[in-house]
Amino acid sequence: MALVFYHGHGSPYSWRVWLALEHMGIDYEVKVLSFADGDTKKPDFVAINPRHHVPTIVDGGFALWESTVILEYLDERFAPGDAAKRLYPGDVRDRARIRRLAREAEEYLGNEGINPVTEEYFFKDGAAPDAAKVEKARVKVREELEYFAREMRAGFLAGDTPTAADYVLYSYYAYVARLTLRKPEVRLTELVPAPIAQWGKRIEALPFFDKTYPPHWR
Repeated sequence: MALVFYHGHGSPYSWRVWLALEHMGIDYEVKVLSFADGDTKKPDFVAINPRHHVPTIVDGGFALWESTVILEYLDERFAPGDAAKRLYPGDVRDRARIRRLAREAEEYLGNEGINPVTEEYFFKDGAAPDAAKVEKARVKVREELEYFAREMRAGFLAGDTPTAADYVLYSYYAYVARLTLRKPEVRLTELVPAPIAQWGKRIEALPFFDKTYPPHWR
């Protein structure tokens, strides 16, 4: 029986899991939930995930949520023999580094950089964004992208193939372009260092990338 993947288009947390499922070549069924229609709060879904958010997977009756936990589960549960298909390849220190980078992407680029910009422009019920908060977030985005540029090893964060850390980082990086498109005055794209821009193109060139791209972003 195929793993069931509950997804919401535009969620960075859910997007990283979809990229990982494709990367590993796992057999899965995707069920797209609509945020606008309140699908994540409907009884059938809440019965699966009482925190009513995506991503959520169900594997043989076992339900799991929290995106980075799902990534680790997938890597252990479906552990492919091909190291290039692993989300956490290498020895114990290599895997710890991948976990660190994923955590740093969430805490610093996501929570302190991307999320504040999103909140100021889209979640204030029409109130004007706080310019000081936006500028502070812009500074953080620049600092973090420069930090991750220094962490690159070969084509990706851990070598020649993407890992969990790349997918977590990309799910936030994509919002640099998206937010700049929606709100040009934030000018986030001008903060992207060349190594990160080149890395982003490598992620976007993956054969399964287009399948996962949010349709309403096209």
